[in-house]
Amino acid sequence: MKRILLLITASYLIMTCQSYTQQGTTGLSFLKNGVGARALAMGEASAAVSADPTAIYYNPANIARLEHVQIHFMHKTWMQDMKTDYIAATAPWKNLNFGLSINTTSVDDIELRTVPGEPEGYFSARNIAIGFTTAFRLNPTLSFGVTAKYLYEKIYVDEASGYAFDAGGHYRTPWEVDVAFSLSNIGSMSALKDEATELPLVLRLGAGYEHPWKTIDGVVSLAADLVSYPREKTFHVHAGTEIIMKNVVAFRVGYVSGYETRSISAGLGIRYSVFSLDYAYVPFSNSFPSSHTLSLGVTLR
Repeated sequence: MKRILLLITASYLIMTCQSYTQQGTTGLSFLKNGVGARALAMGEASAAVSADPTAIYYNPANIARLEHVQIHFMHKTWMQDMKTDYIAATAPWKNLNFGLSINTTSVDDIELRTVPGEPEGYFSARNIAIGFTTAFRLNPTLSFGVTAKYLYEKIYVDEASGYAFDAGGHYRTPWEVDVAFSLSNIGSMSALKDEATELPLVLRLGAGYEHPWKTIDGVVSLAADLVSYPREKTFHVHAGTEIIMKNVVAFRVGYVSGYETRSISAGLGIRYSVFSLDYAYVPFSNSFPSSHTLSLGVTLR
């Protein structure tokens, strides 16, 4: 049985290390994998420009700028038969804004072997983060937010749980440039079998700018984030551009630096009435399959 569990753990480690984030020494890699088709298409440069419930993930301070109830659904399929789902909702109340999010990543039908040959069975690996966010505006240009998260992971029959906190701030400068910061995954996990998983600390510093483009009756947005994983001693640049025409159709491209298997991304978006539908495509190198993400947003006015 011990040998079987070792093989299970090894399979899971391979699975998590093959995520599109930089390989490192921390676990729960799904906490480093971006959410939302708009953000993914723009290279996840969202610390300063996220303006929907995905802000709970990138920078909780940004939900303070949302004036209506919003609901967001995301589904992503990618390498090693991984599936990621993200469901979030935000709502304003007096001088505060609140958010609730569920972020899950799972892999099913992982083959279990103790000797070469046919698999002796199959098992699954699942990670879940449930977050509750509060954000507030100190004044029209400055806001702060914090998220408390419950974390859970299960591999075969082994389980672990824990907690984490995210915090962030957002400032609109006099030049109408948005600047922001966020620090994510401050917390700890209980032991998974014999050892507790160390959470991936993520620091984001971002900037964004929007400018009207009269020729197409639209808006052009530029965004850039500096993303650091202090416990893994890695640093990345994320950048993205979005062009929205007539407030209906959006075209997006993005770029990230320093990752072994990805660099560019692209996507489209359509807005109609209270609905928004977005798609993101992220190609991978080294024979890894590309990821495809769909998001549906609803704004209740």
